[in-house]
Amino acid sequence: MLTAVRMLIWLPRRWLWDFIAWGKFFFSRPPKIERPVDDWQPIVPKPMFEAIPALPVYKVMVCPRADVPKDERNARNTKFYDIQVRLYSTCLSPMQAGLPQIDADPQVALKKAFNGLRRKQFPAPKLPAEFLGSPDLGSLAVRGPFACYTTQIGNNSFAWDLDMLNGYQHHPDLIKIGSRVRFSVDTVQRSLRAVEIDCALGKKITPTDARWDRASKIVLCAASTHLSLVRHFNWVHLAGGAQLAIATRNCLSANHPLFRLLWPYIYGTQQSNDMVTRGQMVPGGDFETIFSLKFDEMCRLFDDTYVNYPHIVNDPEEDGKLRGVRGAGFDTPTQDNLEELFDVLHHFVRNYLKIYYSEYPTGANGVRRDPATLTWLTELNKLVPSVDVDATNVTRANLARMLASQLYLVTVQHEILGSFMWNYQLWTHRQPARIYNDFRREPLDVYQRLVNANYNLNVHRRALMHNFDHIALDYRAKLAMIQFQADLAKLQAEMDSQPYAVWKVYPRDLKVNINA
Repeated sequence: MLTAVRMLIWLPRRWLWDFIAWGKFFFSRPPKIERPVDDWQPIVPKPMFEAIPALPVYKVMVCPRADVPKDERNARNTKFYDIQVRLYSTCLSPMQAGLPQIDADPQVALKKAFNGLRRKQFPAPKLPAEFLGSPDLGSLAVRGPFACYTTQIGNNSFAWDLDMLNGYQHHPDLIKIGSRVRFSVDTVQRSLRAVEIDCALGKKITPTDARWDRASKIVLCAASTHLSLVRHFNWVHLAGGAQLAIATRNCLSANHPLFRLLWPYIYGTQQSNDMVTRGQMVPGGDFETIFSLKFDEMCRLFDDTYVNYPHIVNDPEEDGKLRGVRGAGFDTPTQDNLEELFDVLHHFVRNYLKIYYSEYPTGANGVRRDPATLTWLTELNKLVPSVDVDATNVTRANLARMLASQLYLVTVQHEILGSFMWNYQLWTHRQPARIYNDFRREPLDVYQRLVNANYNLNVHRRALMHNFDHIALDYRAKLAMIQFQADLAKLQAEMDSQPYAVWKVYPRDLKVNINA
């Protein structure tokens, strides 16, 4: 009887929040990116707790709302998000304690949570092949979003190490999800096999152990949590994209070649981050109510991982070398996919820089003759210490690779860690959002919020495959941009000639910036 009452209380609120999610999606329009003009004040980043007092996050630096550039401000969207955040703490909250579990059939659970107008607007997620039976961790280690965790720990031995999540308090009744899975190389099949898991259920759990399926769920829950909170929101939005945009606006004029190169990729960053940070991180927000960590502990995780942001993750070739997965005796389809995308970005930036930074006569370093570029590099290194190109060691070659990694950050990295998760995170029978002590399924409100959060990650944004040549300073830059679009189209055609795969990142899916 009590459960039925709770359902009656929750259902109207659920319909309200479904309508809000649908409205965000329906009314979202890709921004029109105009030619930039010098019409903004310097941005002075502040600790998050000063910019948003509701968030006790002290090391993460953000742009205060008052400093959001005028060309990015959207009063309607800001007011909409502010109202949404206020509703979190009212009787209209999307959460309701004591609700039943979602249906045991994942397709039924999804159909109940994702239906009506939303399903007409956007296709339902596809089930990855790795989730068809017991999760194939070995395949997930080389295909899809979690391949980024695969790191060599010994001869023919690799691991995902997410044990650090045990250092943060979880909500009551939840199992700690910090875990570690070890893989061995199958040299005949050129693949990885998961052979051992350490987690809350025990140490050195093997595939023949009756606990293996549950241990696999813990591992995937940890990977999903870390990917969404740390790699996506903290590293892409806050530590990477926001700081790139701040340094660029603060140090370069609107008519500087580097500013014109970066403009489509940084436009809208501060406005978007300010809104989304409030919607997801505040008490009662998406992160606290979907994932395992308590609010204060989630904030501490952001502080701890922000200062350790490794920018090298945005250069897939160098990151692959560092993790030991390149040429390690097994196939690496996602690594290969990401390197192909990076190569197109890198080729474009190299062509662009050749226009403005001459290296003739032989031995001359055109980059170091431009004070604005050196000032920008100094500021960027101050905001993102892990960028390894600075005013003392810069050349045209290493600048091109670093800039390509910045473009990769806001296009490829943002896609595979964000919108891409639509086809992974909603299958909680294999990859739970959180894990209860008795391994019961998520309650209806938690799953519904997970669905709506992922749905809104797929709102319409400006595509990378779009004509931006009106931003070019001159005809030479315009030709470089046209060639870039042709290269993206060529790669897309090559990928279209092969069978579609859920784990692949396609050029047509990439967005030009992280604007929500």
